[in-house]
Amino acid sequence: MPTLFHRYNELLKRRPWVTNSVGCGVFFILGDLAAQTFFPKTPTQPLDTHRMVRAEIYGACFFGPISVLWHGKTLPRLKNPFVGLSHRRQMQHSPEDKQRLHFYDTVFRMGVDQLIFPGFVWIPLYNTVMVVLAGRDDPVLVILDKLHNNWWRVLSANWTVWPGFQLFNLYFIPVHLRIVALNVWATGWNTFLSFVHNTKGHGRGSGHVLEEIVDIDDDEQEFYVFYD
Repeated sequence: MPTLFHRYNELLKRRPWVTNSVGCGVFFILGDLAAQTFFPKTPTQPLDTHRMVRAEIYGACFFGPISVLWHGKTLPRLKNPFVGLSHRRQMQHSPEDKQRLHFYDTVFRMGVDQLIFPGFVWIPLYNTVMVVLAGRDDPVLVILDKLHNNWWRVLSANWTVWPGFQLFNLYFIPVHLRIVALNVWATGWNTFLSFVHNTKGHGRGSGHVLEEIVDIDDDEQEFYVFYD
């Protein structure tokens, strides 16, 4: 009799778009819920359901489908262009060489993923979606301001957390399970950043270690510090 895991595994293979999109929405909610539960603004702070809904919408409607297209459909097809075609054919004949070739392709895929998607897709998309969903006044100006203030800061933080995991993910994890693995890894990252987004502080000299690490300058910035 198939277990729950086997059924979920089959769903990921047969219906990757719907299954991963739902899963991403759930994991984004879990990250925000953990942040609100373990790092509330006040001891009696109620759960902010609107904040959780925004997280779910971004995860299910934006992050999930784009991740399927990129991580599930496009990235696995990329090959390291620095390995010549004739050399690639020769390496296919030996199991040891095939593993080395897989490593070369994995490193290239990780490099492309980390150089393109965080800075030019995830950061702009997240800021845009969250500003619009929050109903901010003058959303275009707010988005441009947040990107101007946070783009490089968040991108450099992303590169301290994600490249190593993505190298592992792309090398060892089957393609249909990579988004699930990515979501599990991102839960702690989302929890930390959700806490930062919603904790009042003024950066350097505030006395709060987590706030000083990410250098929050004002209340406006702290809400929009970006998750990758």
